[in-house]
Amino acid sequence: MQSKIVRGPRGVQMEEVWAAADTVLRLGERPTIERVRQQLGRGSPNTVGPMLDGWYGSLAKRLQSSVDAVEQDDVAEVPLPAPVVRAAKAIWGRALQHAEERATAQFSEVRKELSVQAETLRQAQDVLAQETQRLADRSEAYDLAMQARDAQIAEMGRLVQELQQQLAGSQEMLAASRAESKQLRLAADAERRRQEAKEVEHRGERTRLEERAQAQERRLNAEVDRARQESKRLALKLEGDTREFAKSLSASLEKVRELEARVGALQAEKAGLVEDLKASKDETKHLRAQLEQRSTEMFAVLSELRDRLPTIPTSDPTQSTVKTRKARAKASNRSN
Repeated sequence: MQSKIVRGPRGVQMEEVWAAADTVLRLGERPTIERVRQQLGRGSPNTVGPMLDGWYGSLAKRLQSSVDAVEQDDVAEVPLPAPVVRAAKAIWGRALQHAEERATAQFSEVRKELSVQAETLRQAQDVLAQETQRLADRSEAYDLAMQARDAQIAEMGRLVQELQQQLAGSQEMLAASRAESKQLRLAADAERRRQEAKEVEHRGERTRLEERAQAQERRLNAEVDRARQESKRLALKLEGDTREFAKSLSASLEKVRELEARVGALQAEKAGLVEDLKASKDETKHLRAQLEQRSTEMFAVLSELRDRLPTIPTSDPTQSTVKTRKARAKASNRSN
C-alpha cells in the first residue's frame, strides 16, 4: 500500500523516517528517535517522533502482509524485505516474551496486592464485628439516654409553657412600656419644642447682648483713645513739670548744702559756747564755794565780835545787819 507522504517542518519526509527505521531494524536494533536521527543525520526529535510513532503503528500490518505473502509463495512484491521481516519477527518475539514476563510480574504483584487486601479485609471484618458489638452496647446505653432525653424534653416542654406564660406577661408589660414610652416621647417632643422656642428667644437675647456689647466696646475703645491722648498730654506735662521740679530740687539741694554748712558752723560754735558755759559754771561754782567759805568765816568773826561787844538794850544795828547778811546768803544758796 502506498503511504501518504507527509513533509516535516524542516524538510524531513515521512518516507525517509520510515526508511531509516527499517535500516535500524535490519541492523538488529530497536528503532528509537535518536537512532533514526543518527541514521538520517538531521531532523529534530519533535519532527521525527510523530513519524516514528506512525511507523510503529503500521509495523504489525506490514509484518502480517509480509507473512501472508511468504506463506502463499506469492511472487508479487512484498512491502518489506525478507531480512527486515525476519528482524521484525525476532523483535516481535522478544516483545511478546517481554510482555508475557511483564504480565507474569504484574500478575504476581496483583496476587500479592490481593493477598494484602484480603488480609486487610479480614482485619476490617474483625474490626467491624468489634464495632458491631460496641454499637450494640452503645444502643442499650442510647436507649437509656433516649429515655432520659424524653424526660428532659417533657421537662423542657413544661419550662416552655412557663416561658410562654412569662412571655405573655412580658408582652403585656412591653405594651404598657410602649404606651408609656409614647407618652414620654410626646412629652419629650413638647419639651423639645419649648426648649427650641426658648433657644430662639435666647438667640435673640444673645444677639441683643452682643450688639450692646459691641456698642459698649466701641464706646470703651473711644474712651481708651481719649485716655491715651490725655495720658500723652499728661506725660508731656509731667515731663515739663519734672524738669522744673528737677531745677527747683537742684536749687533746694544747693540751699540745703549751704544751710548744712551754716548748721555745721553753728554746731561748732555751739560746742565752743557749751565748753565756755561749762567752764563758767565750774568757775562760778568754785567762786560760790569760796564765797560761802568766806561768809562762814565772816559769820564766825562777827559772832565772835558780837560776843565780845557789850550788850545794848535797844535794838542793835549790827545784829540787824548780820541777820540781813544771813538772809542774803540763804537766798544766794537757793538761787544756786
